[in-house]
Amino acid sequence: MDFPLPFSASSPVEEVDISELFRDGYVNCKFPLDGIVGFFSVRFATSNAKEMASYFQFAMGFELVAQKSLETGSSLIASHVLKNGKAVVEIVTSIKVASEEADDGETLAALFGNDTNSVSMARIVSQYEEVRQQKKPDVAYDALLAYLSDTFVGRHGMGVIDILLEVTDVDSTYSRAMCNGALSLEVPHILSDCHGVVRVAKIGVPGTDMHHTLVQKVDYDGVYLPGYKTSSCNNQPQLPFAPVSICEIDHCVQNYSWNEMFKYARFYASALGLHKYWSVDESDVSTTNTALRSLVMASANGKVKMPINEPAESKLVGQIEEFYQYFNGPGVQHIALRTRDILQCVCSMRTRGVDFNEMSSDYYEGLMARLAEHNIVLTEDMDKLRANHILVDFDPATRFARKNGTFGCNYILQIFTKPLHDRPTFFFEIIQRHHHNGFGKGTFKGLFETIERQQQLRGTLVPSNRRTI
Repeated sequence: MDFPLPFSASSPVEEVDISELFRDGYVNCKFPLDGIVGFFSVRFATSNAKEMASYFQFAMGFELVAQKSLETGSSLIASHVLKNGKAVVEIVTSIKVASEEADDGETLAALFGNDTNSVSMARIVSQYEEVRQQKKPDVAYDALLAYLSDTFVGRHGMGVIDILLEVTDVDSTYSRAMCNGALSLEVPHILSDCHGVVRVAKIGVPGTDMHHTLVQKVDYDGVYLPGYKTSSCNNQPQLPFAPVSICEIDHCVQNYSWNEMFKYARFYASALGLHKYWSVDESDVSTTNTALRSLVMASANGKVKMPINEPAESKLVGQIEEFYQYFNGPGVQHIALRTRDILQCVCSMRTRGVDFNEMSSDYYEGLMARLAEHNIVLTEDMDKLRANHILVDFDPATRFARKNGTFGCNYILQIFTKPLHDRPTFFFEIIQRHHHNGFGKGTFKGLFETIERQQQLRGTLVPSNRRTI
């Protein structure tokens, strides 16, 4: 399926020709010309939100800041909102499952929109007794989320169901998305409580179970969104560990199937105005056994970055194909969290029980040889980076002299956790940037080799019978 191009909507956001969004060297600006301010949060769907929230608290140093539950008066969903720095995650699970009883959804259709997809969704949601009786926007919001999370977990297991985006104007962003192939899950509407007013809408990515809730803070000073109860200090565990210092969400990576990368990149360009930020293909990202292609789409201000991956022709089944096998479709493979001190961050996470990928000694011997070739000395101690299996990608073209006679350059430090649960369908990346805005082109080979070793243990590193067209 191809998506209509170019986008058009009567809105205060700047309209840019699609060809310009895909040209190399598109320059980011500080002002959100496309209407996208940044990541608002990332929402996970799971069958046990409380247990997963505890993992984020204990293993990753997040703080519980808000929640919904039976105890707070929420009869449809349980939600735990956690924060570390500016990185916010929400873990949701449904409390009630829709019955088989059919009902008239015309009233709720007015809340969700009048297109075929939305009316159908409204009829499903209207099966909830609370929605039938009250028909309130906040209840409808929870009912839809309960249905979507239930459906998602049934198809995919635990995973990212929604990447919430803060926008300058919900109505114009929603209108543009509707003109360019997005699915309407919730039309723009108001949510409010004693902390103020938020305007939200929800769009779906065609051919997937991924969503984007669009959030506009009209006049709101609460910790998250209306309807969520602020968590008390009594809910915070007292742990004998050093803190995990996270700054923000750096990027969210999506996996698609064969020959779908450009199609979905064009969707994000037309529906949300994202532009091409960075790209690699199998000549850059491969080993002798596996390969992939990746195209990073970014918002105008660079605050939202979403790499879109697809498999490339290779000898053996690679990580993207393995993801599809266990996730049962396209979805978010990993989220990168940015830190200012990766050594402290990783050491604390290890102490808390987080497992990370391990690099071979050959990788570091090659890295040190390349650094020595350019006479570059990193700020961090190389022995500590090696001991903690942290990857390094540097740009020798940015080399500069220091006062002590050594040379530095722009570089990134990266490390990847092992999958968070038994299905190899989600992991985290921890990244530290030293004035380097890339995505580890120089580290892909080493990373792929560690993933291939894990695939071998799982029995999925087998001959591939698929080929690109």
